[in-house]
Amino acid sequence: MFAGLARRVAGMGRRRPLQLAFAAVAVLTLLLVFLFIRTAGIDLQAQNEVMLNLRELEKLDAEWNANILRARIGRGGLDENITPQLSRMHELQERLRAALPLTRGREARDAYEQMLRAMRDKERLVEQYQARTPPLNAALLYLPPAVARMKTELDGIEGVLAPARIVIRLDTLLNDLLSYILRFNLSPTPALASKIDETLGDIEAREIAFSPAMVEMIDALSRSARVILVNRPATNALERAIANTGAEEALDRLGRAFDRSFAQELARRQQFRGWLIAYSLVLLALLVYLGLRLLRSYRIIGEVNQRLQAANETLELRVAERTAELQAQSQQLEMLAQHDSLTGLVNVRRLTDLLEHALVRAGRRNTVVVVMFIDLDGFKAVNDTYGHATGDLVLQSVARRVQDKLRAEDALARLGGDEFVILLEEVGSREGALRVAQLALDQINGITEAGGHPVKISASIGIASARGRAGVARGAQALLADADHAMYQAKQAGKGVFVISPQAQWAGPDAG
Repeated sequence: MFAGLARRVAGMGRRRPLQLAFAAVAVLTLLLVFLFIRTAGIDLQAQNEVMLNLRELEKLDAEWNANILRARIGRGGLDENITPQLSRMHELQERLRAALPLTRGREARDAYEQMLRAMRDKERLVEQYQARTPPLNAALLYLPPAVARMKTELDGIEGVLAPARIVIRLDTLLNDLLSYILRFNLSPTPALASKIDETLGDIEAREIAFSPAMVEMIDALSRSARVILVNRPATNALERAIANTGAEEALDRLGRAFDRSFAQELARRQQFRGWLIAYSLVLLALLVYLGLRLLRSYRIIGEVNQRLQAANETLELRVAERTAELQAQSQQLEMLAQHDSLTGLVNVRRLTDLLEHALVRAGRRNTVVVVMFIDLDGFKAVNDTYGHATGDLVLQSVARRVQDKLRAEDALARLGGDEFVILLEEVGSREGALRVAQLALDQINGITEAGGHPVKISASIGIASARGRAGVARGAQALLADADHAMYQAKQAGKGVFVISPQAQWAGPDAG
């Protein structure tokens, strides 16, 4: 009996070290698996998708800003496609919210909330701006030709039927009203508003001396002027409010927060990789110490190390591939953000940057910068007759033919629709600029066929220029506005011609 009991105790004694060995192996294996998972858990594809969504949202926000600029210089309201654009922006915002669990800490979440508030404020203000811009632009487009028609009537039968002193006074008042309105549109002040209101009262007080048709023209003129009085200060205030929402800064801050969070996550993975390497060295020392007693465990750990090395190599390859893909996609997005997709020309955002830098260089060198605003004549008839596909071919042909006649350092941009802008630097004389304008007209007039259809188009060109430090002081927007106004004068002069802005500045004998 005692012999049997001794054998059972001896058997338990032999099993206990074996059980401890298995337990130790299990613990060590679990720790190794944990470190391996921590080093291989980076989801680079999800991170890349987050940054692509953010870049697309920034691009759509930049398109909003371009639309506001287009509306500001009198080229209609905001895009009619604003509803699907908003839908896409909301979708991108939701995707960014869904990506927040990929980050640690509060920075990205706080930046997202700030961005969301800024975008919602901007959306609300843009909707208000969209409601006010069309009637304002319609009134601004209506007023100059309306004044011209009324002055023509005063020179005709209306001037004969009414007393001469009233006709002369009304003619003077119309000139004053047009001057005040144009100044008010550029810089609305209470003093100008008071003058406009007083002038309108004087005009309306004299309508009794004219025919019902003339009275109706005066009433329509008065309504348009009052629309400008109400909407121009309101749209200016909305533009400032939109600029102050800080949407661009909020998007940039969110991008930096995501970048930092992803970089921190990658750093943590690298830290675990270091621990894994150190742990592997400890296991190697332990295996040497145990020797043949733990040969099986040594083989298992060796196999795990081989798999870990293969996983690390695969991870590094994926990081390199994803990084190259992200760089290519970023370059493509940057290209799309600065160029027109139809013609390949620079867009209004890139043009504004180029013009600002050109003005700075002209200020240092005391040279002349010239801007030519081109609006195609007859383009709407091509679209209406042959469709937008033919119209797109015409736009591409205009871009190609005009670009071929420019110097390598000059720039040709498409603002949208049938509007183009030529930017020239270091223009030696007024005649040189006029030669370029004539070349552009000749190239556009030379387009007689598109897509197998006969077409006939021309262009109205407004030319503005600035010299030296005066151009820097005026700024890019003022120079573009001068060219735009000159283009409208070319339209009124019969189209197919170019007109130089009265504010144009030249070098040498042409200066002034």
